[in-house]
Amino acid sequence: MGPEHNAVFDDGEDTALPDAHYRTGDQVRAAPVIVDGRLYVGNHATGGLFAFSVDDGKILWSDSHPGFRHAPNWVHAETVTDGKRVYVAYGNRAFQSADIRGTGASGVMAVDPETGGTLWNHPTVGEVMPTPALWNGLLYATTGAANLRAIDPKTGELAWKLKLPGWVSMSSPAVTDDGMLYVGALDSVVGVDLQRKKIAWRHDEKGSFTDVPPAVGKDGVVVITAVKPYAAATKEERAQYPDKGKGFMHFIYGFDASSGKLLWKDLLGSGPKQDNNTSGSPAIADGRVYVGSPYTKSVFAYDIGSGEKLWEHPAQHKVKGAPAIADGRVFFGDTGGLLYVVDAESGDALKRKNGRELPPRKLGGSLSNAKNTALAPAGPVVIGNTLFVGSQDRYIYRISIPDWINQ
Repeated sequence: MGPEHNAVFDDGEDTALPDAHYRTGDQVRAAPVIVDGRLYVGNHATGGLFAFSVDDGKILWSDSHPGFRHAPNWVHAETVTDGKRVYVAYGNRAFQSADIRGTGASGVMAVDPETGGTLWNHPTVGEVMPTPALWNGLLYATTGAANLRAIDPKTGELAWKLKLPGWVSMSSPAVTDDGMLYVGALDSVVGVDLQRKKIAWRHDEKGSFTDVPPAVGKDGVVVITAVKPYAAATKEERAQYPDKGKGFMHFIYGFDASSGKLLWKDLLGSGPKQDNNTSGSPAIADGRVYVGSPYTKSVFAYDIGSGEKLWEHPAQHKVKGAPAIADGRVFFGDTGGLLYVVDAESGDALKRKNGRELPPRKLGGSLSNAKNTALAPAGPVVIGNTLFVGSQDRYIYRISIPDWINQ
């Protein structure tokens, strides 16, 4: 996906695939990964693994075909592939102690792209719910036991590891071309120099940085969000936001990628404590940050250099997954199963041919019948003129963007 965390890719095609859906065995809480005409994804509670033919939706292999194709625990991470192997991280959010998040089997495994058969398994202490990152011949995974692990992708053997300030829950590491890795840990944001195998900088502050993947802009700004209880607010925050004395505060932060200096910070929203995936994931495109907040039920655009808020677009339900920004449009989903598209410059809804606003599109629901758990915590993926998004109703939806927006 890249350090900007904007899941948009050019397939060189002018046409879009028609609307369709792919059925898996359980809730989909990760974004699908599409490579070389194949779609890979894992399931939440069962750990079932699937590969589909993108064009016709045919199952190439699945959780029960041609044999047992499962991770040993939950799969919340996106699969990662280098064309030779598909890498799957797994684990759950239960705590086995105050310092270790993840019970039962946890780790990273590699499977054969052709058959789904397991090639190797790398067990860990503590979950690996964040998506690992490939860089310079190694696979980097962060764990619920506060470790960064560098794994040989050919063998699954540990190359080296580094202790982090705290456990990592859903903060998938972002790696830039110069070998810097950025990740949110418990009450910390960390920059790791992978070539020197050491922490280059860290920002310590009470907040759920561990819950969100950071995004890194080309201009050297690391953006992340976090939630903190008002009781933990600083004197400066209490003075700036005196009317937010109840519940929790949801902030967005911009850090200098080289030094870790805090460049800017803004309050997205506040309110009662949220359920799982408490914060919104940012994505960067064209010098702007786009991010949702479950507290305000809206999506924001910020100038990445100054931290100026440019616009806010309301949704009908909570927004947790990262938006996708393509061709001057911002695509995002909410926890009610609605898919939106707005203008990236203004934040306004697109217009139909008759001049009326294009309404959000209803997609899925949740197998558990929960009202707030549909298109979350992952966001949409755009490939050319086709959008893909996973839902907790077990389906991955494929949407023709031109057919949708040109109604």
